[in-house]
Amino acid sequence: MNIVQTTRRSFLLAILTLSLFASCKKDKTDPVYPIEGLWLGKYGSGTAAPASGYSMVVESGGKITVADGTSISTSSKGYGTWTLTGTVFTATYTYTGGSTFSIKADWSNAGKMTNGTWGSGTSTSGSGTWYMDRTN
Repeated sequence: MNIVQTTRRSFLLAILTLSLFASCKKDKTDPVYPIEGLWLGKYGSGTAAPASGYSMVVESGGKITVADGTSISTSSKGYGTWTLTGTVFTATYTYTGGSTFSIKADWSNAGKMTNGTWGSGTSTSGSGTWYMDRTN
């Protein structure tokens, strides 16, 4: 083998080695959150921007617990059911005192519920807006 062949082989080996390391680089991925879990956020009445505490626990099997405060354990609670159709989350729940509300929002597996609306009874709009972030 002559010097030119040795140089070419060394050069090709260097390129292959660099290509191998470049292809092994892992891309950073954001965490993916399922819909089930503890959610915290804010709601607003009418046209007011969301400013009041709002929390919920979304359970598997379609059960939901909603609280009108920032703490699910110490706030007044409502219980009901939820569905997820594509990326649209909807739920209907009733507080212990008997008031029923329905909600709708855009869900993202990045842990966000945005563009939320709420209403009385089975209407998912007409009473205000809300948003939430998944905490666990």
